[in-house]
Amino acid sequence: MGTLALIGLGSNLGDRKANLDGALAALSGTPGIEVRAVSSFHETASVGGPRGQGAFLNAAAALEVGLSPPDLLRALHAIEAGARRLREVSWGARTLDLDLLLFGDQILDTPALLVPHPRMAVRRFVLAPLAEVAPKAVDPLTRRTMAELLANLDRRPRYLALANDGAADLFSRLVAELSAVGIHRGRQPSDREDLEILEQRARELRADRWTTDLWGDRWVITDFWFDDLFPLARARTGDRDRDAQAMTGRFYAARREVLEPTFVVLTSRNPWHSASEPLAVWARRTHPDAPVGCETPILRVRSQALETIVVEVLAACTATGPG
Repeated sequence: MGTLALIGLGSNLGDRKANLDGALAALSGTPGIEVRAVSSFHETASVGGPRGQGAFLNAAAALEVGLSPPDLLRALHAIEAGARRLREVSWGARTLDLDLLLFGDQILDTPALLVPHPRMAVRRFVLAPLAEVAPKAVDPLTRRTMAELLANLDRRPRYLALANDGAADLFSRLVAELSAVGIHRGRQPSDREDLEILEQRARELRADRWTTDLWGDRWVITDFWFDDLFPLARARTGDRDRDAQAMTGRFYAARREVLEPTFVVLTSRNPWHSASEPLAVWARRTHPDAPVGCETPILRVRSQALETIVVEVLAACTATGPG
């Protein structure tokens, strides 16, 4: 019995259907790979990259493989090369794109390979085909199924949380670009104000305030992630047991009422995250101060450059919507 691997297929150059059919045939003919299921083909507008690109034809396939993740990735790259795929422009037009999305329940973070795919959970053109071939397959980072991740993109309002202290420049740019409703955390609280800050933000983010009738399809953006307010405050409280217990109890009570982000942005600009723990660890929410596991998709942008981060986040927001 091999390992379940989920891959995404895409093409927006040449005979797109023939390109995808050829890739599936090549996969079937590769030793160590059995194609178990293939989704329908989905036509999707290109997201990110140079303007003027043609629409993509996207699909997903469930594979049973006897290969290691690096060997499977090499096989995918060989099939892309056979289709004359060129890697000259990021998010550029291509004859064939094959992405390794999931490999069993493994979490891999190496310079050559990131699994699960770092943008899978925010891309409708990836999740819609995946939900056809493997709706119950589980993303090991969020512990949500493919069907649940797809349903997350349908929730309204769409809510983006920035897990970045001091991200005022990014926050203001995104609010302007998306014509979003912005909620600012405000000044850094003192120890005795931590509980009040938590509860104030909880009131602002109560899910019953953000109805579709009032806000429609607008994005909500915060320059904080509610889940992060707890470990930041808890770190200042330290070992004062009474304060810590009160804060924990109020946090859990408040968290049940707040709006859940569609996704969270985590960048390497944040010293609280990147200096104390690797991004991959924070994405799994295994920090000792984290009171809860994270079912929220996290977009990790491995850059400190504002423009790069803005482009990545705007592309992700676009990708959550219908193509």
